[in-house]
Amino acid sequence: MIWGISIIRWVLIILAVFMVIDRVLKFTRRESGQTLFKLVSSVLIWGIILAISIYPDFAYFIARKLGMGENLNTLIFFGFVVVFMLIFKILSIIEHIEQQITEVVRTTAIKKEIKK
Repeated sequence: MIWGISIIRWVLIILAVFMVIDRVLKFTRRESGQTLFKLVSSVLIWGIILAISIYPDFAYFIARKLGMGENLNTLIFFGFVVVFMLIFKILSIIEHIEQQITEVVRTTAIKKEIKK
């Protein structure tokens, strides 16, 4: 434990900071497929993960108010992190495939037009 923070919390903090910075950089570089909605949703989700990683008592407070057990809360939070990572990865793959399809369609259309 460093400064009273467990290893798993450090991993989540570093991951969340990396993801926020990555999304902001992609948006500012105007990479294709990057929208304001995607930026805001990514920063919001990873910001919440970061906040809960830094201040876990807030998550416990909410869990107690909702009637969840504290141990179950940790498992659920970890599950959400994994699910969000998978969703963002799948969305990234889909966007890449869409870009490739667009390129193939454009190339085919240009070749057909040149043959005429």
